[in-house]
Amino acid sequence: MLNGWLKKLQRLSPLRQILAYLDSANPTSGNSTHLTNLSYPQWQHRFLIARLNLALWLAFFFFLSRTILNLIYLIQGKSYSLEEWVIPIILVHLIVLGCIFLLRTSWGRRHLGLIFLTFSWAVTMIQQISDTIRGNVNPEFFVWIFTFSSQATLIPVRWFLHLVSQITILGYYFSVNQILGYDVTSFDWDFVKMFFRIFWVCLICDLSVYLYESLQKTEFNTKLQLEAAYQKLHSTEASYRSILENSVEGIFRSTPDGRYVYANPTLAKIFGYDSPGQLMANVNDIGKQIYVNPSRRDEFLESIDRDGTVLKFESQAYRADGSIVWISENARAVRDPQGNLIAYEGDIEDITERKWAEAEMKKALEIEKELNQLKSQFISMASHEFRTPLTTILASAEALEHYGNKWNEEKKLTYLHRIQATVQHMTGLVNDILVIGKTESGNFDFSPEPLDLEKFCRDIIEDIKLNIGSEYSLDFVVQEAKQLIAKKSTDTSVLNQILELDLNQQNYQQNDSLLVAQNQSIGKIPEVVFIDEKLLQHILHNLLWNAIKYSPEGSQVYLKLSYLNNYVIFQVQDEGIGIPEAEQKYLFNSFYRAENAANISGTGLGLTVVKNFVDLHQGHIFVESEVGVGSTFTVILPLNLEKENIDEKNSSD
Repeated sequence: MLNGWLKKLQRLSPLRQILAYLDSANPTSGNSTHLTNLSYPQWQHRFLIARLNLALWLAFFFFLSRTILNLIYLIQGKSYSLEEWVIPIILVHLIVLGCIFLLRTSWGRRHLGLIFLTFSWAVTMIQQISDTIRGNVNPEFFVWIFTFSSQATLIPVRWFLHLVSQITILGYYFSVNQILGYDVTSFDWDFVKMFFRIFWVCLICDLSVYLYESLQKTEFNTKLQLEAAYQKLHSTEASYRSILENSVEGIFRSTPDGRYVYANPTLAKIFGYDSPGQLMANVNDIGKQIYVNPSRRDEFLESIDRDGTVLKFESQAYRADGSIVWISENARAVRDPQGNLIAYEGDIEDITERKWAEAEMKKALEIEKELNQLKSQFISMASHEFRTPLTTILASAEALEHYGNKWNEEKKLTYLHRIQATVQHMTGLVNDILVIGKTESGNFDFSPEPLDLEKFCRDIIEDIKLNIGSEYSLDFVVQEAKQLIAKKSTDTSVLNQILELDLNQQNYQQNDSLLVAQNQSIGKIPEVVFIDEKLLQHILHNLLWNAIKYSPEGSQVYLKLSYLNNYVIFQVQDEGIGIPEAEQKYLFNSFYRAENAANISGTGLGLTVVKNFVDLHQGHIFVESEVGVGSTFTVILPLNLEKENIDEKNSSD
């Protein structure tokens, strides 16, 4: 209860101000911090200023109260005469006020010892000098003892000043009394008792000041060392914190239940948060909020519980915006002295770029592997496709050399035509290889020009008919878009996209075997369209010759032409050997040939060339085929596109 009342009193404003003032004069208070740039003499000087100021004001108010009390006694007729105390009291007040004033000047702060002695002599000797002048040589020993004790209590610093003050006062007493003829040699028990009292008071006061000053010096040095140690500790802590805060890796400490209790800025940046505080405030379940696969958190915990640590633990993690990054974790379990798990701590590295580089490297290795396979296939193809024509050319040339003089002109021309045909075959093979290289490197020239498409198709049919004779039936058909039929086995998604058809809006009439395009923008083939004639000739020639090569004699081959929604559609249909369904997706790969075509001469480059030329037109090609029934290749090309538009689209892709 008493402590409660004391606390209430301390909260009173005047008392709080007094306590604050007293605290500022106390060397053991908080104002004695930051001592590293302060020497002990400097600290002692500062302390002496504070304590002198306190002692001077107390002395001023003490003598002021004494003056008031004497005035009261004077009025009541109980005091001494006015002359006995007015002059001494006025002098004491003036000297004390003068000391207070000097203490606030630079001169006074440089001569604190002189102010101390002046103050000490004023309060002890002025009254005694006044008494001596009036014939009273006996000093007021109580005033001296009170002064010595007060100085030792209020100003316990520089014990030498206390000793000088005491010796001066006592010396005055003995010297003045000696001059005035006071017989100090006569034996007087009162004098002896007073002497011993003063002696022991002075001795105790001086020892007290000396011990206090020594204690303060020791405390000062201890505080100095402690503050230096704290500064070193703070510096070390700041260095380690700087390392943590500026680490290129995310550093964390998390609870067993999955909350971050520490994170550095790098970790917050990895997970897409503005600050560590935001990360810790928003993530309260690491397993569900950070890991893309929550089971990875369970694997992390199992591994660290089993081994105590985890190294290079790679996982996919969510960022604050929902994007995904790859992270690699190194962590350990933190346990208390009893072995109880209290936290996990470690570092996290963003390895997204490394994973991307690994994926790119893997992709490059796969491409390199594919290129090696293509190289092997090319060497195998070249050794077969070039050896036979070269053998034919060599044999024909040797025959002409050895037997040409015996043969008639017709037979010679037969061998020459054989050589020419073989050379043309080899030239076509080389051209196909060069075309593939140019298109894949983007160096192939694409030049769409106005073209009469229907006349162009008829001319191609006529040219091929001249070379195949009557062994095959080759027909050209122009059909309307509503007659375009695609079997259900066809991947119609590309066709639907290009023709802008919508199965969900009944744009098709559907039965068990057919999908028929209806209600579309139907029109005739325009007389002139913009298409690269050279590339289109390659496309149709390859498809038509393939249809003939893989079809039995006497079978029917069709080239069908239709127009729909600003697209031209070519269909090459045959009754040949067909293509196995599992192999159809590889048809446009370089050097690839279906198993059922292994015994038929070919390089596996023709359809690759066709696919590249279709891509240059920003078109599409797909196939539907059935083994033993035949195949239909469908090519869809956009019409009336200028070269600049195609180039711009190719570059954006």
